[in-house]
Amino acid sequence: MNSLFKLKVLPTLLLLVCGMVAASDAEEGKELYESIALERTIRGEVYTDANCETCHSSDIYTRSNRRVNTYSRLEAQVEMCNTMLDVGWFPDEVSAVATYLNQKYYKFD
Repeated sequence: MNSLFKLKVLPTLLLLVCGMVAASDAEEGKELYESIALERTIRGEVYTDANCETCHSSDIYTRSNRRVNTYSRLEAQVEMCNTMLDVGWFPDEVSAVATYLNQKYYKFD
């Protein structure tokens, strides 16, 4: 191969190939993110049904004078219940419950 080809064409080809891989990775990443979000929501619903609603009904999430008014407070409230009731959830499980409650009841950004 001549040196002009190596200096000009090979780097261009490399950039094109990397660009195609990155575009593919972005699409795959979005699909993975969406599937994980769905799985987290389903898991959160299962944990909520099995634990949260044994103490209180879903009315607590929709009452007008609720204490939770941001997503971070929602996650903190779920963690407080986890700790005080010794539920034993790991952080990702607490997050799954908060995600589910937010999607179903709170609708915070």
